[in-house]
Amino acid sequence: METAAPAPAVTQPGATGRIVASVLLGLVALGLIGAGAAGLYARTAASDHGWITSGSHRYAADGRAIVSGSLDVDQIPDWLVAKARVSASSANGKPIFVGVARRADVDRYLAGVAHSTLEDVNFGPFDATYARSDGHVVPGRPAAQHFWVESKIGTGTQTVSWKIRSGHWRVVVMNADASPHVAASAKVGTWIRGALAIAISLLGVGLLLAMGAIALAVRRRW
Repeated sequence: METAAPAPAVTQPGATGRIVASVLLGLVALGLIGAGAAGLYARTAASDHGWITSGSHRYAADGRAIVSGSLDVDQIPDWLVAKARVSASSANGKPIFVGVARRADVDRYLAGVAHSTLEDVNFGPFDATYARSDGHVVPGRPAAQHFWVESKIGTGTQTVSWKIRSGHWRVVVMNADASPHVAASAKVGTWIRGALAIAISLLGVGLLLAMGAIALAVRRRW
């Protein structure tokens, strides 16, 4: 007696489309959930009174200034209020200066002055890469200049914070007397209005999309 071979499974016309949609929806959901979870962690566990900050690390240069790379900011939406903050304390016992100004003003001030520009910073583990600019010009004391948007000078920890605006900016750390051999322990931070709400929203949308992906996957077996 011959046994009939089982008939091949027939895939319903819409099943493949639902599988693809379920996978794509799941990937988007995972991305949003990851972004929301990271935002919640940064806003709560890794925040300092609402500021998301790096750890404090030592920056040093033989020249007369340590300068950030160009901070290039495009047009800021009216609804977004974001701030940046830099805190630094002298590592050599000298009074310290911390200031932020437009890139063009800083570049003019430090033209011909020996200084180091931060090209790259890795925080895990910490490693800073500098571009050194040689020179023999002795600049005027930084606190005597009038182009700074925000600046602080003194002993102990000096902190400057400013509202982020469109343009090209630099942060400068110097000895208050503009002498060479700058060494400072510094940390940076950012603050964004509504960051917690944004993180929760991303997490919520991600969870909703994940449930939708699960529903599509289950539906194909009905």
